[in-house]
Amino acid sequence: MMRKLSNRAGAIARAEQQRQLLRLAGRARELVRDATIEVEEARILVRGRGIVKRWLIDPSLRFLSSGLR
Repeated sequence: MMRKLSNRAGAIARAEQQRQLLRLAGRARELVRDATIEVEEARILVRGRGIVKRWLIDPSLRFLSSGLR
């Protein structure tokens, strides 16, 4: 019984994590339209020319994930 409950809780947590990742990736796409955004398992990869410089300048990019906490 506990194993079944634990498995169900794990599935719910993974689904919520995926939903949050997709929401965050959507926000990143809105902010950085010229970059490539990839979602891989439990991380978001942002690639593009000048992305580090832009991340350093734009506070909305630096604090993009603050909504997840």
